Amino acid sequence: MIWIGGGVLALLVYLAGPDTFLSGVWGLLDGIEAGFHALLAFLGAQAFDVVRAAAIAIYIVFLILGGLALHRGVKAVAALIAVTLGFVILVWRPDQASYVSSTRWMAALVLAIIGAIVMTQRLTPPRRPS
Repeated sequence: MIWIGGGVLALLVYLAGPDTFLSGVWGLLDGIEAGFHALLAFLGAQAFDVVRAAAIAIYIVFLILGGLALHRGVKAVAALIAVTLGFVILVWRPDQASYVSSTRWMAALVLAIIGAIVMTQRLTPPRRPS
């Protein structure tokens, strides 16, 4: 495979011309980088909405798992209070006009994911050794 790749590379260098091959490669890499940056700029606004939606959804999943844990008698009250306070502190604003940064929403998402994982582990019965 390496020999075939080397042969293809030699053919490309020959066809492009040895003098202009490196500048062509740099131009291609610059074009790919510019396209990637444009894609990130386009997706930036979309990603913010996705992060907010995911944070809210995972937080609701955490609450449901916490309710199931309480129903089964598993200790979950402290985690429910701590994650809820953390989530509210991160994303709530008293007036709707103020802006909540995407970093805060990302932190709220991470907090909700960790809380949901912890609740899932508390609901999962321990494995018995075989």
